[in-house]
Amino acid sequence: MQSPRLNKSCDQCRSRKVRCIVPPSSDDGRPVACTHCIKRNETCQFSNLKRRLRPKSTTSEEGQTTARPSPTKKSSDSFKHSSDLFIDRLLSSSSESAILYDESSVLKAHDDRVPSSGIAFFSPKRVDSLVRRLGNAHLRELVRQIDKTIRTRLLARPEKDISLYALAKAQTEVEIDLDAESHIQRYFEVLHPVYPFLDKSAFEEKAASSDLLQELKTDFVFCGLYYAVLAIGCQYNGLSSFIPDDNRAWKFFRIALGRLDRILMSPESLASRQAVTAMAIFATSAFGHNLDQALIAEAGRMTLALRYHKSTISEDTALCHQTFWVIYHLEKRYCFQARQTSAIADYDIGCPVPSAPESIIGVYNWLLSSARFSRILSIAYASLFSVSASTQPDDALLASVDHVHTLLEEWRQSIPLDFRPKEPLQRRRLSNGASKEIALRTHYYYYHLVIALSRLTLHVSCDVAKSENAMRALLDTARSIIDLTRFIDVEPYTPTFILAILPLSALFILFDFVIHHPTNPEIRSYLTLLDIVAGHFSQLDHASNGVIPSSYLSEFSHMARQYVQNWSKQTSTTGATSSDPGTGPGAAGTSSVITPAPISVSATATTTTPMCTNPSLSIPEAGEQSNPTLMEGLDYNSLDSLYFLTPDSDFWAGGRSFEQFDPREFYGEIFL
Repeated sequence: MQSPRLNKSCDQCRSRKVRCIVPPSSDDGRPVACTHCIKRNETCQFSNLKRRLRPKSTTSEEGQTTARPSPTKKSSDSFKHSSDLFIDRLLSSSSESAILYDESSVLKAHDDRVPSSGIAFFSPKRVDSLVRRLGNAHLRELVRQIDKTIRTRLLARPEKDISLYALAKAQTEVEIDLDAESHIQRYFEVLHPVYPFLDKSAFEEKAASSDLLQELKTDFVFCGLYYAVLAIGCQYNGLSSFIPDDNRAWKFFRIALGRLDRILMSPESLASRQAVTAMAIFATSAFGHNLDQALIAEAGRMTLALRYHKSTISEDTALCHQTFWVIYHLEKRYCFQARQTSAIADYDIGCPVPSAPESIIGVYNWLLSSARFSRILSIAYASLFSVSASTQPDDALLASVDHVHTLLEEWRQSIPLDFRPKEPLQRRRLSNGASKEIALRTHYYYYHLVIALSRLTLHVSCDVAKSENAMRALLDTARSIIDLTRFIDVEPYTPTFILAILPLSALFILFDFVIHHPTNPEIRSYLTLLDIVAGHFSQLDHASNGVIPSSYLSEFSHMARQYVQNWSKQTSTTGATSSDPGTGPGAAGTSSVITPAPISVSATATTTTPMCTNPSLSIPEAGEQSNPTLMEGLDYNSLDSLYFLTPDSDFWAGGRSFEQFDPREFYGEIFL
């Protein structure tokens, strides 16, 4: 009998499919922990090598030789290495632990994890870095105030019970609205091309029936669909507001929700699925609640129960498939932004994307394009932002980032030039409400994913060029998002994602960069962009009559502008210039560090204005003397790519060389 031998790779590295690097063995000959396990502070275990024996063969009835499968070992080892999912490691080892963090916060992020959400931006290290630069803790309080406002005022209204249960149980009597025809027409003009899940002619024929009132009283499924369509069309006709339950559109929506319980308890059908989908679409643009989550989840559940995603359909096949892809689009996009797993398994979908002429604008097939993008979001979340993905080594994450980038660029190139992201959006091309809706969604969907991928790259990459490209992509994306705000209708029907979330993400990106790089050559442009996005939020505050208190976001613009002005005054007082690395504002009696180079690849000179490393000190007043400390042997002209290296980091003070630089240490603190 052969003696047992140990695997050359530990169990953890084999599970992750990475190379196991083992230091020299200890005195007793037993292997010590590998470098990956030491870095992750995990138990490093080497299992016995399982020898592959030749299986006994048997002859089948057809005369072919087949291998006899060996019995499966029934033990905890059966959970090991079955997949790359973290759950398998949790089930196989009680010592495993995941990185858990508070998911209830909207703005705050974990120091060691990058979420898919565009506004989960402020990690503790990030806030500390900004506070040190600004010299006061006002930013910390401002972040807390914004986070509290979003959670308590925009996602819920404690003074009113507008839960799904409360709205559904309130049985509101049906009525025939005199402007119903106008609302229905408006719905089909603007939103039906975006979400083509209805048969327009069949719906309008039924809505124009002489016995409509009786039909609404007896057919609760059509009643729910009818009033949800009326509610959406009413929004686009200007009969809505940002205050829930205080306008005509919400009155129609309440009638629709009053039939929801009976819709859900009835046998699933195409009509019932369409009714819930219409309610979910209305909920995605209504401020003051989080009903969209429950309704989108219910629509997804119903479409899976009907098996429209993979089975032969006896009803209207094309319409069933269109409805499925609309729900797929809604569910995947919502889950990515909300940092949660999709309920629709992509590996179980066999539904073709039908042609929907109403969603084709010129040569742009929006239904197909939105389905393709939703699939990319699904891949991105599973491979980059899920719990299992967060446990993967950095090189595996970067490979997945590159893959998603490739898919995203292929998607962008497939879009006609008039609608293609990163290309100028011409107002004359937006001939109607539908084209405008589709154009804005196309651009903002793209930029949202670019932000998520760039932030993750900055967190895990140790390649300077890759990190620089990611930083430039963030800044360009923020600029594009703010440029597009002039096309946004500050109205209740505009989805929150477009109206607030993406502009808020752009504001945070530019504010952070300006505070850390006040000498950047493009600083004036960035300050102007901050003023523009602050004006957008002030307009939103005014249009909502204070229901969405967003005007105080202008404080970010004021703080950034004041900080740059103070920095410029100190620089002019001390006589520092970009070509004079030996002078600049600093705290007297403290060791100074080097300011990063401007974000200019072609620059030959590096701004090396030292900055105080004491977090309790603010920017020195004019006239204070500085005592900069420069590192001997460091080629300052080689730092053009290191603009992201913040002056309050410990890199320069630690006396390390350029070769020792790892951008993840600093991007991880600033761009989480």
